[in-house]
Amino acid sequence: MVNYAVCTDEELMLHLTRGEALAFDVLYGRYSRKLLGYFVRMLNYDRERAEDALQDLFLKVVEHPESFDPARTFRPWIYALAYNTCKNYYKHNTLKKEAHQELMISGQDPDEEPFLKAARKLDSASFRKALEALLEELPIEKKEVFVLRYQENHSLLEIASITGCSEGTVKSRIHYTLRTLEEKLNVFNPIKD
Repeated sequence: MVNYAVCTDEELMLHLTRGEALAFDVLYGRYSRKLLGYFVRMLNYDRERAEDALQDLFLKVVEHPESFDPARTFRPWIYALAYNTCKNYYKHNTLKKEAHQELMISGQDPDEEPFLKAARKLDSASFRKALEALLEELPIEKKEVFVLRYQENHSLLEIASITGCSEGTVKSRIHYTLRTLEEKLNVFNPIKD
């Protein structure tokens, strides 16, 4: 009998293509929690939608394990599937529009002096909330690289593999995203006045 717990992810996918359901259980155990967190962040902190996305993703894996190329590494492959799942959710849902409307309804003009003074006194929870709101304003490809790099801790090479673009494009998107966030979150920098 195979001890699936000691198999690599790639070996588990090989077992899964042979119809060995226990291999799937191990893969699910290894990745479901992290991928759920990824989906929650990418899908506007809508946990129900994130759980649906996770279910859709693993359903694809279990129904079509042969789509995994054994020459690839499993982790970037599963995140590439997750990335595509998010893109599909953005295409077929109005998440971006809803998030933008929420920001317009609840937001203030960041150039107003009272806002700047109040923002300097906010704690890290407020910073995280502001960061989340700004990430929702970004185009998905820029939000994606930020989440993969700084919240999922992927390397530039892994991100390039996941998103299907060059490392240079990944670097450019990260640079743009960081610059945008730095500009819009400067009220949280106590050194600048």
